[in-house]
Amino acid sequence: MNLTSNSRVIGRLLQELSWVGSTIKEYRDGGRGFENVLTAEVFLALDFLPRQFFLGAVLEASHGATKVRTLLQREIEQAEFTLLPGNFYLTPSGRVNQKELAVQPDGVIKTPSCFGLIEAKRIKPSSFQPEQLSREFVLVMQEALNRNQEPILWLVLGEEPPVSVQRHGRLDPVNAIELYLESVLNRTENHNFEKSVLLQQVHEVVCWTTWQTIKEVVHKQVCDITIPEPSVRGCVQRLANSVVQSITWHS
Repeated sequence: MNLTSNSRVIGRLLQELSWVGSTIKEYRDGGRGFENVLTAEVFLALDFLPRQFFLGAVLEASHGATKVRTLLQREIEQAEFTLLPGNFYLTPSGRVNQKELAVQPDGVIKTPSCFGLIEAKRIKPSSFQPEQLSREFVLVMQEALNRNQEPILWLVLGEEPPVSVQRHGRLDPVNAIELYLESVLNRTENHNFEKSVLLQQVHEVVCWTTWQTIKEVVHKQVCDITIPEPSVRGCVQRLANSVVQSITWHS
């Protein structure tokens, strides 16, 4: 860990909030309902909880990308998490965010075999930006290829698909990706991807779960786990309960 950089989740959340501007007043209720606050609260706890028993179970209960998701689950104890990682750029030579094709996932997961992005939406109704899923899909494919790893794009949703996409109503995530994939590829630098080939792979890369499912899985797992040492058991119970309470509070 680089202790000279802002590598802590709370620090990165504060850095992100520092750019909010006048709408920061909306966070006065503890950030209730905001996806960045919810993501930080839930995934920070999941990072610290026994990985296979909790985060592994959450992955197992997710849908889609079965092969890579199973591989990620097997390697979850070795995973490195970066929550709220900031911007990636598909067109680094651009001079402003739009030309640079900025992508801002909510998290990055790295294991020996996998490179994954987490995209979380708030529990209350919200929409993806028109190109958002296309950009994130291209980014995860590009980053995984550069690392010789398996790509996975993990969507954490307020409700089951179809998802709401601005100007396009409700779409299956795969269809939302296809909608702007060619446009994003045409503006992305340093790749040899072909749209037709990527579309054949999208079902193997994109998976999803809901906040409600995470809540149910964590609640079940903390009830089922056996930990003889009272102090350790209490620690695990407090962390797991914080996940359940956060999801309930933000709902």
